[in-house]
Amino acid sequence: MQYQRMLRLSALLTSTAGACMTALVPTLAADFSFEGELTFEARSFLNAPTSLHAKRNYGSVSTLLELGIYDDANTHAFIFKGFARGDSEDDNRSHADLREAKYIFVSDNYELAVGIDHVFWGVTEFAHIVDIINQTDATESVDGEQKLGQPMLRSSYVSEYGTFSGFYMPLHRPRTVFDKQGRPTSGLIISDDHELYESNHANEQNEFALRYENSFDAFDIGLAYFDGTAREPIINPANSVGGEITPYYPLLKQISLDTQATLGPWLLKLEALQQDQLDEQTARAVIGFEYTFYGLLGTSSDLGLVAEYMWDERQEIAPHPLANDIGIGFRWTANDVQSTTLLAGAIIDLDHQSMGVSLEAERRLTNNLSLSVEARFQTNIDPADQILSSIKDEDFIRLQLTTYF
Repeated sequence: MQYQRMLRLSALLTSTAGACMTALVPTLAADFSFEGELTFEARSFLNAPTSLHAKRNYGSVSTLLELGIYDDANTHAFIFKGFARGDSEDDNRSHADLREAKYIFVSDNYELAVGIDHVFWGVTEFAHIVDIINQTDATESVDGEQKLGQPMLRSSYVSEYGTFSGFYMPLHRPRTVFDKQGRPTSGLIISDDHELYESNHANEQNEFALRYENSFDAFDIGLAYFDGTAREPIINPANSVGGEITPYYPLLKQISLDTQATLGPWLLKLEALQQDQLDEQTARAVIGFEYTFYGLLGTSSDLGLVAEYMWDERQEIAPHPLANDIGIGFRWTANDVQSTTLLAGAIIDLDHQSMGVSLEAERRLTNNLSLSVEARFQTNIDPADQILSSIKDEDFIRLQLTTYF
């Protein structure tokens, strides 16, 4: 199944490139842009692994390459973004992905994109619950920020009444998972070769989405509808073969709202949705604010304070840990030549008082070299909190040195 998916992705990329070149060659003039980055990463886990196969220290190298081809009129464009990583221990984390490989046509108020693309929806910080188009690349980050490229056709129209967008997605991509040598881990081994689907068409279920976006004075609003296969799999130990759990992807219909109000230094944020999955309707929401102190203490730096509440009506039986939680944090930006930033936060479970703490910092060392540090810890874990107690020993620190070219 994995091999067949890659064949289809390759075929789609080939047809996209052909459409792009057909459009660009007759112009006899085009602008090119190329940039890339190479990252050396070291991860160290503070506690010994519970698995005999896992390690405490991991090293890896990754690269991200971006190529753009544009005609003189900026009507046609081809965008390519490829990512690859080689990991010293985890075979599943050694992978490559086309984040983007798309042809774009723009005319007046209309835009058409076809190929492999990345689309982001949402406004909150701690949980992007309405962001449904792209699948999570779970081997790259534990916070779900990194996404896999999604084959799609996207059409958008900008009018005085807002922006209307339609999406067609012919292929579902399963979530990436760590191998048995990988960390962080809950101790469960998830199959990366086989998936179960509710749809009779398996991963070839046709998916559709609609989105409306507009701004009204201080308010930005997004309304969306999605009909396809869920991005988050159901992990049921009963679906186990040879010690590996087969993930199950149900069909999903989702209606969502995301809105943000900008009131001076205040940002008021809301994401809310209703899902229809396995004959059950579920409501979720994230609501919160961000307040920014500009020119902190007479300096050029800014400090933003963030607080959000995350709610899921399923509460204790929700398949994720953010069902009745509060997130608090701050973002400090130095606004210096070195682009120094610091982001710290904590998510507290209001039912069990379990807490996850994160720290991220980044600074440019030279024009072409930057250093970033990430640390994640679990503390005060209640044994009754089944999800967090399964990863209570997975605290880690990650260092990344990135060179740009």
